[in-house]
Amino acid sequence: MATLAAIVAGCALATLRPATVDRDFFPLAPNSQWEYAVSRYGGAERFRFVATVRPDDFHTADGRACPIVDERYGDTRERFPIVYCTESGFLHRIMSLEYRGETLQDNGFRSGELKFLPTDLRHADTWEGITNAFRLPDGSGFEVQQLHRVLPGAERVVVPAGVFARCVRVETTAIHSAVDDHGAHTGPRVTYYYSDWYAPGVGLVKTEQRNTDAAVVATIELVHYVRGARSSS
Repeated sequence: MATLAAIVAGCALATLRPATVDRDFFPLAPNSQWEYAVSRYGGAERFRFVATVRPDDFHTADGRACPIVDERYGDTRERFPIVYCTESGFLHRIMSLEYRGETLQDNGFRSGELKFLPTDLRHADTWEGITNAFRLPDGSGFEVQQLHRVLPGAERVVVPAGVFARCVRVETTAIHSAVDDHGAHTGPRVTYYYSDWYAPGVGLVKTEQRNTDAAVVATIELVHYVRGARSSS
């Protein structure tokens, strides 16, 4: 459930759609769709979140193709596009694009997530990622340092969409902080902890977010999903 100054600035990451084995725990076949139920603050706030893979790709400056996932929250029809690119064994996310009509354009915030997920999650162990929430022209901004750890063994997860018996669980410590114009962290830091379960051939099926007191502050559960057709390219 979220950086890439080099990616966002030029959108020229050398990427292709991941191979079938790489997509296993985060499939990005065109026209795939996932619907999630989100609960926050002990159920005081509830809404639906829908993610849909577009049939077309985002093309980088060097002509490579990266899948585009449109996200919608609640009853709004507004779409928030996220571009997924692969490089060096990881999925990376470009989140600084927005729709102007039907055209994707850079909003200038340089938002993105470096090392979102390993392409081979089953054999991953630990890794570190960085999310830029935004980055201003003077270099200041806000970022999240993420420390990820894959738990050994498969886990069984029950959500509204069904029972998933072979999930991989990823534990994440996310440290939020402001960054000054010299790139140094400044001000108070806020830490959250996440548990994410990914099912083979499906993707994310459940997320729990906890605070420093170990209290669950938000959950995300898969309600329905449809796998689209695989690209022949």
